[in-house]
Amino acid sequence: MSEQDYQALIAAEGAIWSAAARDLAAKWRPDWSDMRRTRHYAVIDGRHIRQLLALVQPGWRVLEIGCSSGWLALEMARRGAHVEGVDVAAEAISIAQAYAAEHPPPGSVRYRVADINYEPLPEAHYDLVVAVGVLHHLAEVRAVLERVHKALKPNGLLFVIDPFDTPTANALIAGALTFLLPTNVRYRDKIRHLLRLRTRAVERMKASIEARGLSPFEGYGRHQEPLAVIRELFQIEQLRAHNAFTGYVIANLAMPEPLAILIGRLLLPFDALAVRLRLLQGLSYKLIARRT
Repeated sequence: MSEQDYQALIAAEGAIWSAAARDLAAKWRPDWSDMRRTRHYAVIDGRHIRQLLALVQPGWRVLEIGCSSGWLALEMARRGAHVEGVDVAAEAISIAQAYAAEHPPPGSVRYRVADINYEPLPEAHYDLVVAVGVLHHLAEVRAVLERVHKALKPNGLLFVIDPFDTPTANALIAGALTFLLPTNVRYRDKIRHLLRLRTRAVERMKASIEARGLSPFEGYGRHQEPLAVIRELFQIEQLRAHNAFTGYVIANLAMPEPLAILIGRLLLPFDALAVRLRLLQGLSYKLIARRT
């Protein structure tokens, strides 16, 4: 890819996630007190964010990669940390800066527009680096993780939430549930699509679960095996797979947030059991690793 092509694509990536941040801010404040009530965090990843927040110590230097509208960086700063948040989405950063200025934390938080694929980082500087839903978007997974490793202090921590690829069994379960439950697609259109796609339906469901084509770099880092690179560079202390199908299903439900959350919480024990028994693979992983 030429430099000109890359810059055009990264600008498009930033524009897409700026629009997403703007749409989200129209419904929810960029604040953990609001975000934890959204269906995704109320059902899927809220417990992992709470675990992260419990790790953060006053005075720590923290870097959040892909901070979007800044709510997580702000919440870590409320624990007394000194937090930097970076993102390619300029409008998301503007939202984060404005909200943090109105709600200054006990620690400090600073946001800036930056492309972490090529952003230089100070060495042995951070106690914690956070990447939630980011690594699979990176153009240069190994280069970024190598710089993150150098940027962490000795014994510093890396916290990651990121997706796995979608096995066929997961796609079948998620597809069946979204077929049966009310979504923004009418039932007659669901039937029509299924008849039209036939044997391609499973691959189409995998693409939908993985949000292929959502943005220029959506899934770009998947094939660079970020988890394998982390294993090589860091000492993994916790690694947990979760969310075999529930996250995708509730994201597509056409119903009020409380009802979607209720359905998600009903599905989640079956989801967790299927992962625990290895009947299904978790589609996401939460990881805590240490620089040694």
